[in-house]
Amino acid sequence: MQRETSNDSFLEYGQTYHEPIRLTHPDLIHQHQTAITRRYVSQFYCFNCDTYIEVHDGIGVLLVSHTADAADVQEFAMNRLIHIKPNVYFAVVSTTQKLEFELYAESNYSLHVTDFPSQYEFLAVLPRIEMQKILGYYYRIRTPNYCFKGEQHNFFELTYVDEGELETEVDGTLYQLKDKELMIYGPGQFHTQYTDDSHNASYMTVLFDMRNLTPVEQEVWYDALINRVFHYDQKINSLIKAFVRESTTGIPYMNSLMLCLLTEIIIRLLQGTYASPMNQPSNSVHKSAMDELFDRIIAYIDENIYLPLTIPEICEHFSLSRTALQLMFKNSIDQSPKKYINDKKLERSCQMLLENRYTISEISLRLGYTSIHYFSKSFNMKYHMSPSEFVKQNLQNKK
Repeated sequence: MQRETSNDSFLEYGQTYHEPIRLTHPDLIHQHQTAITRRYVSQFYCFNCDTYIEVHDGIGVLLVSHTADAADVQEFAMNRLIHIKPNVYFAVVSTTQKLEFELYAESNYSLHVTDFPSQYEFLAVLPRIEMQKILGYYYRIRTPNYCFKGEQHNFFELTYVDEGELETEVDGTLYQLKDKELMIYGPGQFHTQYTDDSHNASYMTVLFDMRNLTPVEQEVWYDALINRVFHYDQKINSLIKAFVRESTTGIPYMNSLMLCLLTEIIIRLLQGTYASPMNQPSNSVHKSAMDELFDRIIAYIDENIYLPLTIPEICEHFSLSRTALQLMFKNSIDQSPKKYINDKKLERSCQMLLENRYTISEISLRLGYTSIHYFSKSFNMKYHMSPSEFVKQNLQNKK
C-alpha cells in the first residue's frame, strides 16, 4: 500500500499542516505549478529553505530523497498541505490528468535544480491495452484437406488450436499450429488456413479491435504479437478456457467479462515477448517528422516556461540525445535550445514586470530561476539594465 505524507515515515523529510500557509506566513513568495503524469523522473528541486506545497486540484505522489540518487527516492501519496524541510530533493508526479498546486518559499531562497545521474521510474497504474470491441468469436472443426484460400482485413484475428494441427500462410510465410498453440493476424495481413490429408483441426477464432494505436504502439505491439506462433502456456490456456466458458453463459455482463479475459490474454502474450527494432523511415518522412517534432518541442517550452526547464529534461521528454536537440535548434532557428529558453523567460519577465502584479523575487521564482541574483544577472546581460531599472524607465516613458 502507498504511504501518505501524513505518515510518520515522512517526518524525516517534512510534515503535513492544517491551515493555509499564507495565513501564518504572509511574507512568503509563491508560484503556481502544474504537475503531469510521468513515468521517468530525473529532475528534482532542492531549496535551501523550508518550502510548502498546497494542492488545489488533482491527486499526486511526492518523490523525496536526501541524496541525488534515484535508489534513495521514497514515494508518498500527497495530502493537501505539505511542509518540506530544507535541502530535501523533491519532485511531484500527478496520478490524475494533472495536479495544480502552489509552491511557497522564502523571498531570499536558493533553488538547486538537480538532474539525477539515473532516472527514477514511477510506475503509475495506467491502462496500456484497451480492447475496443470483440467483432466475432467462433469455434470451428475442420476435417483433413480443408482449405481456406485466404483474406485480409483491418482488425486483429486470434486463432487458437484446441486439438489437431492447422497450417497457415501469412504474407507468404508458412506456419504450423499444433495443440494449444495460437497465432494472431494483424490488420492488413493476408492469411490462409488449411489442414493436411491426415489431421483434423478444432480451433477458436476471435476477431477484435483495440483502441486507436499511436505509431509507436503499432510498431511495438505488432512486432510483439504477429508473425509468430505462441506455444502452450498454462495461464493463457486457462484464460482461453474461461473465455469459451463465459461466451456460453448468457448472463448479464458476459460481454464485459469476455473483453476483460481477452485483454488479459493479450497482456500475457506481450509480457512474454520482446519488440523488434523499428525500421528507419525514408528521408522525406524523416524530414517532415523532424519538423513536427521541433514544433512540439517549441510548444512544450512555451507551455512550461514557468518551470526551471533544463536540456536533459527536454531530451528525456522527447527521447532525444543532447546532440540531436542541439542540431535541431541549429538547423531550425540557428540558436541553441538553452539560449532560446533563456530569451523566452526574459521576454516573459518583461511582461510580468510591466503588469506590476509581482515583486522581482516572485517573478524570479515563477519563471523557475535558481535565485533572484541569477535572474537579475541574466536580465542585465540581455537588456543592459536591472529589472528595477527597467520598471522605472517604463514608468517614466508613460508620463
